[in-house]
Amino acid sequence: MVFYLYKTNQMKALLVIFICSVYLGVFSQIDYRLAYDLYKQTNYLDATKEFKKHLKVDPKDSKALFHIGMCYLNTNIDKGAAVTYFKKCLDTDKPDDECLFYLAQSYASQYEYEKAIENMESYLKDPGKQEEEAKKLIVQYKKAKDLYDNPLDISFFNLGDNINGPYPDYGAFCSKDEEYVVFTTRRDEGKGMKEFDGYYPSDVMITKYDGVHFNTAKMVKLNTSYDESVVGIYEDGSTIFVYYDNISEAGEIYYSELSGSNYSKKRKIPEGVNNPKTIETSASMSADEQTLFFASNRDGGKGGLDLYMTRKLPNGNWAEPQNIKALNTEGHEDFPKLASDGKTLYFCSTGHGGLGGYDIFTCTWNPEDNSFSEPKNIGYPLNTSYDDKVICYTADGNHAYVSQVRPEGYGDFDIYRVAINKERLNPAIYLVDLRDKVSNEKLSESVIYVFNENDEMIGEFIQNEDKPIAVTLDPGEYSLEIETPGYELKVMKIEVSEFDTTSGIINKVYKLEK
Repeated sequence: MVFYLYKTNQMKALLVIFICSVYLGVFSQIDYRLAYDLYKQTNYLDATKEFKKHLKVDPKDSKALFHIGMCYLNTNIDKGAAVTYFKKCLDTDKPDDECLFYLAQSYASQYEYEKAIENMESYLKDPGKQEEEAKKLIVQYKKAKDLYDNPLDISFFNLGDNINGPYPDYGAFCSKDEEYVVFTTRRDEGKGMKEFDGYYPSDVMITKYDGVHFNTAKMVKLNTSYDESVVGIYEDGSTIFVYYDNISEAGEIYYSELSGSNYSKKRKIPEGVNNPKTIETSASMSADEQTLFFASNRDGGKGGLDLYMTRKLPNGNWAEPQNIKALNTEGHEDFPKLASDGKTLYFCSTGHGGLGGYDIFTCTWNPEDNSFSEPKNIGYPLNTSYDDKVICYTADGNHAYVSQVRPEGYGDFDIYRVAINKERLNPAIYLVDLRDKVSNEKLSESVIYVFNENDEMIGEFIQNEDKPIAVTLDPGEYSLEIETPGYELKVMKIEVSEFDTTSGIINKVYKLEK
């Protein structure tokens, strides 16, 4: 009995030693410094993974809890997850002094503005180093709540996995007829290696739209192993502006002309716009190609990035760029985009207030006296709590392209086509003329049955004597069954493009066999 007790106590002691050895072994395999090094490099994706390993060993480490919250807040995957970690950090013995400040921002990222204001006011009772910014954000959150509570009547259409993927896809620009949509991606299909922030270099991609389908996006030929981003487009899609960043140049704007169905060569905008000592990030050309708007952080501005404009001189050179003081703030202004009417200007800003980060604003430009109206926020949900920088409208203003992080997305930013629901699209109108395949004589007493993609009959169009049959259809894909006494049943597929809805009456001739 004594021997048994001795062996049992010995086994317990050995078990404790074994558990401690395993614990220390696991502990020693996790290099806490790696998580913080990745965080300093702004590689928040990989830093998040390392901090999670750290928290499995020490779940109440306030420093790790705070930093993983910051990782989520600085990525586009799930900003709302930051709330959980900041709250846990506050429950520790030594929470970070700025924890309440960033917890408030986390709530704002989820449109919980009342909680955001409540936490920001708590932060101001014993403020850290963000006191002045906290006061500004409280004012901003109140305005943001008003925008959020009065949403626009719009619909979003994700362009699908032929266009979007798990990596960021953003900065979409369309030609005014929507034939081409060009955007920037940081996916792993390009020529470059993964960069310090955990993403691949930016590349430019293009897709074509036929009014029904978007073709699979493909890389444009101008891409290199460095960073290229599309930052503007001519109205007809013939030319795009490209931000280029390599070892010898940082932040220069180039342009590339469409060759066939691709953009292959890029050329630097002539002197007067690019400045080798500063960064130029985006550009927009007027339809007459006489005025250029762009963004730059050059000296003499109001804040970080400012909007500038320049006009073409009689000799073809660009005049000295002028700072657009009426629009610029102490924050950042970027991505000017002049609409088809030549007067409506869109741009993004961190300094005019909004729903969070960059918001998109609009104003009216008077080319005669070079004046600008007061900027107006384009509203929620075109603007979100994430960074919203680019909106590109079609010529009729009924549709636009944006990049957003939405629940139905494929991961990070995706490209969306937006329908402005203020006006419903009219149906396409077809006049169908039925004829005998041999004699070409007009047929009568025919009926056309229309079925949708689910094989449900949605329309029956009856011929009046021997006149063409008027068929009206909304955009989409359909099956037609044409019945005529004495003739074989004709079954066919038809795609109705959105472009068909604005083409007037479309004549179709179908020939039937006996």
